[in-house]
Amino acid sequence: KQWYQRRVRGSKSVHYESSTFCVEWARQVESEGDPYTVRQVLEDRKIAANEDMNVFRRLLHQAEMDHYAFYQGYEFIKTHSNGKILFEMLTHESTVYSLDSLGSLLDVLQDFRIYKESHPYTLSPA
Repeated sequence: KQWYQRRVRGSKSVHYESSTFCVEWARQVESEGDPYTVRQVLEDRKIAANEDMNVFRRLLHQAEMDHYAFYQGYEFIKTHSNGKILFEMLTHESTVYSLDSLGSLLDVLQDFRIYKESHPYTLSPA
């Protein structure tokens, strides 16, 4: 995790966390000098983020019928550099559009993530 600090209105400061996805994205944009190339990089990243969101959404819809798809969704957000943000976006989407089945899956997934973080060395049955 990387933490950044910025000044806001004088002496007040705000701390915020940045994902590795955001750091890589910012480095790639900063390394480009040509405005056309920067725009192309931004469009490529936007398309990639939309594809990732669609993959995660598809896995959760499959998880309504398949437990393995649920686990694949968990692994996807756990290993993805932008997983935390994707999870928050889909949680927001499920509340805005009143998607109860998706919301309940996300609640279970969040509980599972919390459990796995608090019990990292739990062995699964053979």
